[in-house]
Amino acid sequence: MLRTKAQQHEALSRFGPARLYRDAGSMASSALANALLGMAFWAVAAKMFAPEQLGVMTAVLAVIVSVGVVVAAGVGDAYTALLPAAGPDRPRLYRRGQRYFLGLASVTGLCAAVATVNWLDEVRGSLAVAALVVVGILAWSALTLQNSTLVALGRARWLPAVNIVASLGKIALLPLLALSLQWHSLELANVLTAVVIVAVLRPVIAKMIDTGDELPESAIRDGITTRKFDRFVVQTTLSSALSMGLVNVTPFLVTVFAGPEEGALFALSLSLAQALDFIAAALVVSLVVHASSTPDQAGAMARAILVRTVLFASVGGLLLVIVAPAVLGMLNQHYREMNATSVIAVLAAGTVLRCTYMVWAGLQRARRNMTLPLLLNFACAVALFSIMPVLCSSRGALGGSLALLYVGLGLVAAIGVHVLVTSHPRKRGEPQHSPQAEVT
Repeated sequence: MLRTKAQQHEALSRFGPARLYRDAGSMASSALANALLGMAFWAVAAKMFAPEQLGVMTAVLAVIVSVGVVVAAGVGDAYTALLPAAGPDRPRLYRRGQRYFLGLASVTGLCAAVATVNWLDEVRGSLAVAALVVVGILAWSALTLQNSTLVALGRARWLPAVNIVASLGKIALLPLLALSLQWHSLELANVLTAVVIVAVLRPVIAKMIDTGDELPESAIRDGITTRKFDRFVVQTTLSSALSMGLVNVTPFLVTVFAGPEEGALFALSLSLAQALDFIAAALVVSLVVHASSTPDQAGAMARAILVRTVLFASVGGLLLVIVAPAVLGMLNQHYREMNATSVIAVLAAGTVLRCTYMVWAGLQRARRNMTLPLLLNFACAVALFSIMPVLCSSRGALGGSLALLYVGLGLVAAIGVHVLVTSHPRKRGEPQHSPQAEVT
């Protein structure tokens, strides 16, 4: 389809350096809104449900969210990397990604449902809960993938409004479901909201893809092959499964090994600590975009982002340790008696370590180095699943927090070794600060 110069200018104005800071600001605003409204959602949940009830629901929700995020990231990261430059190949790649998404979400949803109703005693053998897990994973992954697609289409500015509506919808639905249906209200509030948002935006996105209006022409001379797209999907799926998916599934593991009450305390505390993760992740997205376009300045930018994220996570974590235990105690006296302060303090310390790793991993992504982050993530997954049962069985929610802290310490130590090795000149006379050697 032929375009006028005005149409081409409008398409290009949605991408490139002029939009980098604006899109990063939109994503950061969306993350901040999600964090604040997420705290409100969990405050309502803590007030309405006893710990033994909340623990079961948070365990099931952890399965839905962790698997959904992994499925969505696998296809979503490929979308954000390739769709802007795909040109006439865009509809074909979009539909291929949708097929991957539906297949992956269905298979992993069924596997997750079987695992949930077999490992979690409180819902053992429940077909209704199994169905909830399958539908929940499909809905949550579709919502998360939709956010990535909007970014890939130059509509990052839509994210704050979309996510605020979704968060407010969850908060409004939770008490209604708790008073009426009285069955897994926490999960249903999330799933139903996701279904509505996806149903509204899906046809809008499909139309943008098919028409190509206000989207750039191809930036890749030979087009984007399905093989390249498939490789992106596989790499990003593995990476997200071993990073975001691993952290998000920990409330389920704590509930399995320590019981619903400890699982509830851990889930509430982790939701507060992850608010810092979400905002740091938005800064890392900005780093990846800028470092990819100006690789000679990547190391300096990474150091600047590292200082900001660590400072933000440290101050935010300190405030959480001071304020959050008292708030949880007011919502339910039982949490004060369960030593919430220690759990939140350990999780906050782990968040600072995770933010350090996120910046380093973002720099590696910008430099197309996916192998080392994948290896480190795999090693951490093995370590976490090895120590989690022992620590949770003996120390409950605090044990789960310590497991994440120990894994974070291992990651930071590995990063330190990598920085020392790659920044050291291999030969006498080799430049100390070449762009390829400069890492953080």
